[in-house]
Amino acid sequence: MEEEERTWLDRVLEWLDERTGIYGHTIRQAPRYAYRLDFWLGSFVLGAFLFEVLTGMLIALYYVPADPYASTVYLISNVPLGALLFSLHSWGAYAMVFLLLVHMTRNFIVGAYRRPREVMWMVGTLLAALTLTEAFLGYSLPYNLISWTATTTGLNLFTYMPFGLSNLIAAFTLLPQLPGIASGVDPLVDRFFIFHWIVGALIALVLGLHLYIFEKHGITPPLSKEKDRSELIDNYPEKLRYDPNWKLQPLTRTFGIILVTLLMTFGAIFLISSALPFQISIDGDQIKYIMPEYNPALAAQTPPIPDWYFLFIYFFYKSVPPSMASLIFLGWGAVTLLFPFIDEHVFGHRSSHPVMRPASVALGTGFIVSFVVNSVWAYLTPGRDIGTIGVEVDSLIFLLIFITVFPLLRYLQNRGSSSTDSFNIGKRLGFSKSVTQGTEIVIPRQVSVGVDISILITLGLIVYNTVKMLTLTNLFLDQFQLGFMAGINMLLFSYLVLIYTLKGESR
Repeated sequence: MEEEERTWLDRVLEWLDERTGIYGHTIRQAPRYAYRLDFWLGSFVLGAFLFEVLTGMLIALYYVPADPYASTVYLISNVPLGALLFSLHSWGAYAMVFLLLVHMTRNFIVGAYRRPREVMWMVGTLLAALTLTEAFLGYSLPYNLISWTATTTGLNLFTYMPFGLSNLIAAFTLLPQLPGIASGVDPLVDRFFIFHWIVGALIALVLGLHLYIFEKHGITPPLSKEKDRSELIDNYPEKLRYDPNWKLQPLTRTFGIILVTLLMTFGAIFLISSALPFQISIDGDQIKYIMPEYNPALAAQTPPIPDWYFLFIYFFYKSVPPSMASLIFLGWGAVTLLFPFIDEHVFGHRSSHPVMRPASVALGTGFIVSFVVNSVWAYLTPGRDIGTIGVEVDSLIFLLIFITVFPLLRYLQNRGSSSTDSFNIGKRLGFSKSVTQGTEIVIPRQVSVGVDISILITLGLIVYNTVKMLTLTNLFLDQFQLGFMAGINMLLFSYLVLIYTLKGESR
């Protein structure tokens, strides 16, 4: 009788468990707070990287390093879905850099770099450096006037790097007079195209190491958490085998949130890329690349403008001599890399809560404000020196923030010192209910009915969008409309997966 009640899913799960130990690997005893999306920002970064790999492989089918600009124009103007593909890859690169910066900022705020996660932070910093390098290489590959002018300017500035780094960079970028170059295209483009794939492979390896260390230490606990509160759900294998409500928990608990983050990332990139085609104009039945080809004569009259994530560095090269700017750049990188040890051994902080880390939070806040101010300032003054006033303004920013934030946090710290053994500002403000509540999640009937209705509406919208997509016949002229609707469908489907995951948690 028991054999007859077993479904095909039971047999599949049992088969997988016997051969892979799926229950021990994918059904780890996860804390309830892990369902909050802010704990999954790293998954968004991973989603953006996977997106870039997929779109990059498709673009590589049409990209010709010996004639980069013409092949880019051909992809955009002649290949069905080519313009959308170019826009997706370009906006996807922006998304990955942005999400990575947000991820690091969030981890800095919650103190996720502290013991025992120092190495994970350092690996993440290396990952950020590789990502910026990858973005620099990719920015140059279309070989348009703005991108290659900025690239050559950046390479010239790198010659001022100290400690022999300039010689190392020159070894990879200086080329002999190669025979057979007749197109007038800088042969360095071909090398950058190869480096673009090599650095991408390095990102994949370092990302794997980062995930391995993450699995070792798990998710950083929330700032507000009651003592002796058990956050673990026990008896996964038994529930999975014998409780019908738990049959799909391997999907919902482990892959559910991952799938949500991937769909949200992909969907958002599709929406932005379709609504705002990257450096592409649409005029009637023509789709054109609006950037002119690189020309040395025009480059001499064109102020170099790096992409937004390098404006902060560009600012210093416009403010102080290049050798000094290089030292500032390397010093900033070294402080970021070693910050876990600076926080503990220099500042003497002993807690992860932001209020208990006044010096670190003040320094980090100053850096964030200066990053924004310097980037905007550099963008508004292309090709013009800023002078030492830039460094003076930066120093003033750090000074004002430090004398404001540091005393404020010390005051809050003193107010909280009379509480229990940990400063729990989240609990005082009433924001920790979902973490500290000891009972199971109970969904009111009215909310449950509303959720069910929203699911039906979402399914209807997905069907409607899908039908509209199938009616599009011209994949060239309608490609951005197709991409927009595909992005909407991905976001809608991510909502369905999220609801299913959360409903599985409430069982």
